[in-house]
Amino acid sequence: MENLEILETKDHRNAFCVCIRTIVLPTIRICMAKFIAALIGSGLVFSFASLTQATSIGIDLGPSRVLTGENPEAGPIGFNGLNGTPVTGNVSVDFVFTNNEFARIYTATQPLFEASITLQTNGSGFLGFLSGTGFLIDAHGNAIPGFGITGSASGNDASLSIDLFPLLKDKNGTPNDQLKKPFDFYGVHYDFTFPSNPSLEVTDGAFLLAGNGTFTPFAIGPGHIPADITVPDQGSTFLLLTLSLLGMATYRRLWDRRRLSAA
Repeated sequence: MENLEILETKDHRNAFCVCIRTIVLPTIRICMAKFIAALIGSGLVFSFASLTQATSIGIDLGPSRVLTGENPEAGPIGFNGLNGTPVTGNVSVDFVFTNNEFARIYTATQPLFEASITLQTNGSGFLGFLSGTGFLIDAHGNAIPGFGITGSASGNDASLSIDLFPLLKDKNGTPNDQLKKPFDFYGVHYDFTFPSNPSLEVTDGAFLLAGNGTFTPFAIGPGHIPADITVPDQGSTFLLLTLSLLGMATYRRLWDRRRLSAA
């Protein structure tokens, strides 16, 4: 064995301690070093290290209120938690509402409700599109079941956007009937992939909640807000019949400066 000293003693207890210090512990250290080296060589350490939690970014939705009228919005709300991130590879991020805030989806909230983020980069021109998925987060930090339907947009100012549509079941506009309204959510999770521009980085970001339609209210808590808001049957029928047309409103803020793509 390496670094082994032969010592003679008549004290058996002392001999046992010497054995532990001079033989057992060095042997354990050597074996552990070889084991770690083997893991590094096999790439397993990288795999373990890659199982990291999502980046968490706090979002203040502002005072409690009901947002209604045509195309109601909460935001855009600026954030810098992704600043310096290279515009390449995969990103996993949780936007968590601060100050015990939540957003409430009502019975009357139409299926084209969206949670979107826009990332500004230090590039120029059109960069490509973000692709990915996402889900809403409940009060306990768990995923609210959904289908992860997203759309993406890219501006000629080197900005990138991804929109999550949690109330949709597919990209044809089918409502997600597995979500029972009304319900509250406390954040939004995204998993997305950048178009490959490794020489660029994120310089700013904005978060937005938006309803798309003529009557699609939602609310911000935790203050006094209605438990539910319902839509008249006639209006509901009309909106469902025109769902495909309302899809155009999803990108009303983007037509003048962005190209459009499904994620």
